[in-house]
Amino acid sequence: MQHLMQAGYVIVGESWGARLRLSDPPDLSALHAAVVAATEQALLIQELDASWAPQVTALEALNHADYPCTPATEVPHRDESDVLEFWSSGCRLFGAIDDGQLVAVSVITRTTARAETEFTSVHPSYRRRGLAVAVKAASITALADDGVRIFGTGGAQVNTGSIRMNEHLGYAIEERWLSLTMPQ
Repeated sequence: MQHLMQAGYVIVGESWGARLRLSDPPDLSALHAAVVAATEQALLIQELDASWAPQVTALEALNHADYPCTPATEVPHRDESDVLEFWSSGCRLFGAIDDGQLVAVSVITRTTARAETEFTSVHPSYRRRGLAVAVKAASITALADDGVRIFGTGGAQVNTGSIRMNEHLGYAIEERWLSLTMPQ
């Protein structure tokens, strides 16, 4: 990288990857507390079935412009068929519901070695209330109950809210990637 920077390359984006490594047996008390904090706001935190696809799609459409877009962290526009594909591919979705309306969602995939978060999304008027932490904590506890002990996530360095949320859950950033562009 040093050689490229000296040659005039410019950093145009930075991304990160983080891991949460649970002990065996895991101490999930902090994760349970995050879910309880959301339910104390009169919100329901639960796993979602495919009937929620229209609301997940609408939430993603509402939030799409808020996702950072860098060369390494581009977020696709998701339509209802994309969202339904999450369920058919084995992903599990966890949501925060306020009076029948989905206000936060986290999507997680189990791989052979770990579980990986696909995305977490919160309605703009419900942000900074701990809902991203709550729905992601619900996904982690559910998969931990199934025996998963390593969890992965990642995102754009410019999304400091996402970094703080994941650190709150116990994730540690283990990898960083820089996107460079050639000199003009």
